[in-house]
Amino acid sequence: MSEPTNMTAETVAQPVSLEPKPLPQVTGTETRRVRETSAPKYVLVDKSGRYRLWTDQYAEYGRQDFLDLKAAECISRRHFALKYEGGVLYIADLGSKNGTKVNGVDIRDSGWIPLKPGDVVEVADVIAFEVVENT
Repeated sequence: MSEPTNMTAETVAQPVSLEPKPLPQVTGTETRRVRETSAPKYVLVDKSGRYRLWTDQYAEYGRQDFLDLKAAECISRRHFALKYEGGVLYIADLGSKNGTKVNGVDIRDSGWIPLKPGDVVEVADVIAFEVVENT
């Protein structure tokens, strides 16, 4: 009878900066989304043009993506998700405490909501985005 093999995975601690880094364009990281070769048709842009949110498949956004905002603590750690499917950009609230609104309507517990150009997305009443065509 053979001894069971103890299989473990080692993790290497990476140094972490304690200072928040502003993200002028939030396009995600390799750990949060898989890239496709096709560009999405629609993106979310805030009024100042500082943030440009998009995905070509699926992406989640939360507090860590908006640390430079004064009220970032009102945004949940996992606040909302975007998915791009069949040429349509969708948004879903991920059970956030302070909600996500599309055109003034709270979408918590509403599932995936299709977005179109001109729609306004508000995240926890902290930041608002407009859906625009990707140029």
